Amino acid sequence: MKMNHLLVPLATLSLLGGCANLNGDNEAAKQAQLDQLVNQQTEQLQTLIVDTCTPKADPNQPYMEQLVTEMAGVNAQLTALVEKQAVPVVTCPEVSTESPIGDKLILGEVERTYVQEVGMEFETRVDTGAESSSIDARNITLFERDGKQWVRFDVPNREAPDTEAKTIEAKVERIAQIKKGAADGKQERPVIRARLKIGDYVADTELNLNDRSHLDYPLLLGRKFIKDIAVVDVSRSHVQSKKPAKKPAKPTE
Repeated sequence: MKMNHLLVPLATLSLLGGCANLNGDNEAAKQAQLDQLVNQQTEQLQTLIVDTCTPKADPNQPYMEQLVTEMAGVNAQLTALVEKQAVPVVTCPEVSTESPIGDKLILGEVERTYVQEVGMEFETRVDTGAESSSIDARNITLFERDGKQWVRFDVPNREAPDTEAKTIEAKVERIAQIKKGAADGKQERPVIRARLKIGDYVADTELNLNDRSHLDYPLLLGRKFIKDIAVVDVSRSHVQSKKPAKKPAKPTE
């Protein structure tokens, strides 16, 4: 009966040694340390087994109770060592579910834009292929005011062609050299600073003045305005603004 009780802690010691070899670090130094500890505890266990034939000096403590207590201490030491040598758990970084667009605006190929300096709203072509922004201006005249260069120009209302064009005066920020093509060379255009509003977004930008009567849209927004604040979805239009309602057709006479 005593030998059956002794086989239980001996089996426990063997199993713990196997777990340590499976889960522990494969480095030779740590494995040698573990083997040394197992050998030491095995010697202690053999000593305890030999003591089974020797009467106990303390008759008040049953021998098997003392053996179980000491074996529990051996098992605890081995378990602690195995835990220290366990393979570390690799934690993967969390995957971000945020869109790479972040908080940038999404603009359609065509938007409605209000220009504060002109006091009008325009159908606007959003073009990533153009560097600068441009507004349809007619009768452009440069003049001087208080020692600084200004410009006077007319802005027609294409949505109400029967109304008179608005005459605007603004300070010239600079004269831009716009490349038209290999044959045409460069064209000089006065540039003004204006405040634009698309949907809820408001920003200041430069507008060069140019006769756009031959183009479909009176206002063009280029990369300088779009950069860092918006991305363009060319498959959509009026993402940030409402499309103007069509006027009823005139009755035929």
